[in-house]
Amino acid sequence: MSTTIAQRSRFIVGTALTLAVLLSGMAQAGPSAVETIENRLQQYQARFNQGDAEAVAQLFSEDVVYYDPTGRVHEGRAAVQQYYRGNMAAGFSDMAIEKIEIEVRDDTAYDVARYTISDPKGNRLAGYHLAILEKEEGEWMVQRTLVNAEMPGPPPE
Repeated sequence: MSTTIAQRSRFIVGTALTLAVLLSGMAQAGPSAVETIENRLQQYQARFNQGDAEAVAQLFSEDVVYYDPTGRVHEGRAAVQQYYRGNMAAGFSDMAIEKIEIEVRDDTAYDVARYTISDPKGNRLAGYHLAILEKEEGEWMVQRTLVNAEMPGPPPE
């Protein structure tokens, strides 16, 4: 009977150690991926504010689908680059991004963020984006993005 107790004890200790190692690895992987995606958001903001549409587009996958705030759909990195080039040429500037949420599951993630941006007349506009990212060759790339614009609410009654 003491052999059975010893075997059970070894099994329990072994299982606990294995779980501890696995869980510590998972804990380390999560924040690293979240931090990397936060960094990508900062890169996006900086590249936009530098007026570099090509550098902005490099954050998106080749086959990205981008839903802009006007309801138009831009398919592919080249179309996204053209969209940003047009916005920059029109005078949109001074983008600021505030991360709301990032969730990572294996090699797929999403982020939700609020943005503000100056229009060509200097008015501040705001909205939200939802981006789905996938890891491609070690890099988090945007696969899908849905961007909206905040609209004024109804007038007070």
